[in-house]
Amino acid sequence: MVRAETAAMRNRQHFLYRREVRSARTKGHLWDELVVETSDGRIQRLISEDGKPLSDRQRKAEGSRITYLVSHPEEFHRETQGRKDDEARMASLLRELPQVFLFKTAGSMGDCTRITFQPNPSFQEQSYQDRVVHAMSGALLIHTTDMRLCGLDAHLEHRVEFGFGILGEVSDQSHFSIARQAVSPGQWKTTRVRVHVDGSILLLKSISRDEDSLHFGFEPVARDLTLAEAAAIVCSKTF
Repeated sequence: MVRAETAAMRNRQHFLYRREVRSARTKGHLWDELVVETSDGRIQRLISEDGKPLSDRQRKAEGSRITYLVSHPEEFHRETQGRKDDEARMASLLRELPQVFLFKTAGSMGDCTRITFQPNPSFQEQSYQDRVVHAMSGALLIHTTDMRLCGLDAHLEHRVEFGFGILGEVSDQSHFSIARQAVSPGQWKTTRVRVHVDGSILLLKSISRDEDSLHFGFEPVARDLTLAEAAAIVCSKTF
């Protein structure tokens, strides 16, 4: 699975899709967004909020926001840097999985094998990220023939403190899960994300994050889309 997912990251198809999300970014509202992926990041347009179409003012604001990002690509890159950092951390985590955890086959679910995991006591933590990841346990679902990740459900077994809690901590109430499926031959996408991470670093900086999102309606787009081309697609699509 690790080899298959690592190879897939290097040969990714880009997609246009819908995303329904409720998170801190949406201030607790349910947003329905249209998303287009590019090599530089994702650009999205808000379609509705809490099941209601946008007002004229909201539609104009969305159009102005997207126009601004196209005219100021450095701002777009700044906004999308966090996602790129997340993807880099995920790639690193995939490579470390066999060392960080102990695994046990625990049956199957449909076409996927269920594998539980728990911290490997012999793993030597090298960073704050390692400490948080090493405190997790949960289950993986791996497609039996494609060897791709179908799902992941993980939670912290205990609170993680940095500097005896003076520098920060991550709560043992933190948990996350994802579901994935094949959307075209050889191309798997995340279709559901549930995240709750609660804590703080250096006393003042909150790392709390809550998200519940559903992704659907995947359509392939060109791999070499420019930001302007992606913006034109996301703005021209009607419903």
